[in-house]
Amino acid sequence: MKDRLSKLSVLVVRYKYDLRADNDLLELAQDDSMLKTWSSIPGLGVKFALANPDANEYGGVYLFEDSAALEAFLASPLLTEWGAHPDVSELTYDRYQVFPDFTLKTMKPDYIHGNFIKDLAPAASNTAAL
Repeated sequence: MKDRLSKLSVLVVRYKYDLRADNDLLELAQDDSMLKTWSSIPGLGVKFALANPDANEYGGVYLFEDSAALEAFLASPLLTEWGAHPDVSELTYDRYQVFPDFTLKTMKPDYIHGNFIKDLAPAASNTAAL
């Protein structure tokens, strides 16, 4: 696990989004074609979608298997096209590496084990709201 953590590259994206009655970001996030695009990005392990509606701030934390996968994503048109969307403004991003030793020592026992996604998934009754 330490070796995988040392290769992990993290991308943090932030932006403002012009929400209107006819422009629901949550509905857009449930579009099947968009979900297929995001789930097929090479080297992307998980994207945590972030929302702070009170401040009109949105974004994501992307965990890539390595820096080459992160750089390939940044070279693709996906982020550029999203930043050019008429309802998106102030898009910024930062790259990070993981400190594996510190990270391993700060994990709660059994917080991440086995099936990471299953561990974090909401109860079945809550999945319809996502």
